[in-house]
Amino acid sequence: MKRLKYQEQDCELTLKQGLEEYLDHIGPEAKLTGDENNGLDEGYRQFLLGHDCQHVIFGIALSLEEESVLDTYAIRGTTGIPWKKTFKYAFSGGELTQLYKKLYKEYGLMRIFSLVFRARKQKIMAWKRVKFMKKKWPWLIPENYFSRTIKDLRDEYNIKVLSEEELYFEDPTYM
Repeated sequence: MKRLKYQEQDCELTLKQGLEEYLDHIGPEAKLTGDENNGLDEGYRQFLLGHDCQHVIFGIALSLEEESVLDTYAIRGTTGIPWKKTFKYAFSGGELTQLYKKLYKEYGLMRIFSLVFRARKQKIMAWKRVKFMKKKWPWLIPENYFSRTIKDLRDEYNIKVLSEEELYFEDPTYM
């Protein structure tokens, strides 16, 4: 898969532009929208926005292996996964629940766990890079961040993305 602009370390796109590039690239079947019809609140949309911005700021695309790497960044390099909200949204019956059901049905629990193992080298590299961050990336994104460049934000937090070679997976798994 082609590397996108937001995945380059010194990306001059704003966070908003990088987010648009990411969302345009993943396609409608992978996009969680925070649709009001699912009965969830503005908090859910902010939760999704925070996750999507992590893809951009840490330079991660959307293979399931890369999602596993992003989990490392989310656990170690952010202000913290809002676990209570994560479980609320995961078991609400809404779109996140449907996504998890689709993944389990299509791949099975063992294959999903094997993806974590498959990404272990990249997860270790991500874990090491997080140790050099100046501060943790916020899960809830301040509004003024969207007009700042990705490069500027990465410099402020000392975020070093994995290079194309470091993030390479032979035959990555996509939804």
